[in-house]
Amino acid sequence: MFKYKTDEYQATLLRYFEEEIMGEGYFYGLAEKFPEQHQRQKMIYLARVERYAAESVKPLLKKYNLEARSDCDLHEIGKKDIEKSVSMGWNGFVGYMVERFPEYMPEFKGLEAMAPNEDLVELQILTEHEVAAIEFAKLEKVGDPNSIRPLLAYLERA
Repeated sequence: MFKYKTDEYQATLLRYFEEEIMGEGYFYGLAEKFPEQHQRQKMIYLARVERYAAESVKPLLKKYNLEARSDCDLHEIGKKDIEKSVSMGWNGFVGYMVERFPEYMPEFKGLEAMAPNEDLVELQILTEHEVAAIEFAKLEKVGDPNSIRPLLAYLERA
């Protein structure tokens, strides 16, 4: 049973790492599509948050000898839904984030739950990126002019 849990943990870790790189490509792609400068800038910050989250767990990939697909390949996968997202318009997209992103939290907590204790620091950084993105979306939805505060706070951890 322990071996299965170890395999499941490592497979999930690798998948989440790759999804963060896909997310980086997605948000950079959105930054090229949204019409207003402030929208593009916010997408760039979200892309940077995705990269920071991925980099936080990269040492764990090395620790377990896990090999991720190339950033280029993952970015291309991440860009698949860009047109659909842009078609929602800015407010629709932000509303989607507010509704959808909290659904990811149990998945990140689940990864933490199956991890060995020595991996928790890196995994908590990964989880916290989703908290920052959710808080950004909530603030953006209500028109807070400083909605990027949670993203900046997350990135300033470095």
